[in-house]
Amino acid sequence: MTLLAESLFLSLVCCLYWIYGDRRRYLKKRVGKQAFRNAYRVARNIFFMLKRGDLELSGNIGVLKGGCVLYSFHFGIWELMPHALRKMGFRIGVIVNRYHGENRSFLARCADTLLKRWRSENGVRIFYSENVLEIVRFIRSGGIFGVLVDGNTLFQKHEKARRLAQLCEVPLVPFAAYRLGNRGVLRIDCNLVGLVQTMPLDYMWFYKSR
Repeated sequence: MTLLAESLFLSLVCCLYWIYGDRRRYLKKRVGKQAFRNAYRVARNIFFMLKRGDLELSGNIGVLKGGCVLYSFHFGIWELMPHALRKMGFRIGVIVNRYHGENRSFLARCADTLLKRWRSENGVRIFYSENVLEIVRFIRSGGIFGVLVDGNTLFQKHEKARRLAQLCEVPLVPFAAYRLGNRGVLRIDCNLVGLVQTMPLDYMWFYKSR
């Protein structure tokens, strides 16, 4: 059943790849001839995230105690990090974008509602950019705060994450969640750039910062 569902999902993504010509051209500009393979790999990762695959935790886990700012890219299966740590008993919160913003369309509002509900399951805290004081209090009380720092460049928002960690007097720690075959892995305190270089097609190159 899972194989069938994944096949249908991959077929849908392939159709969207051809329908959205502007995004396809943007992807080809960044990736070149491997653009379609990149879209395929990202689609497999998204399906793994949607079905909430399990993650094996590795790396410097001790740094999570006492609170920290965890940062990563739109790489691999990043959305599974909060729920994996929550299962282990950590207090975890993440910052997300609102899709509706200036776009008040019905679909944008639905996307925001569904994503918030999905992301906040099992007690994961959801924050928005205007919740600065709440974020600072959460981190200083021992919470783990997750943020993605890429946009039009890999480290577009890294400086903001660094200043936040400095303000809260907690470590700024990179993480990566990715697939090794059919297994999911969550590495704490890792070489993010090295992982992207090793598995470049697992990075969402067609992401644009809002």
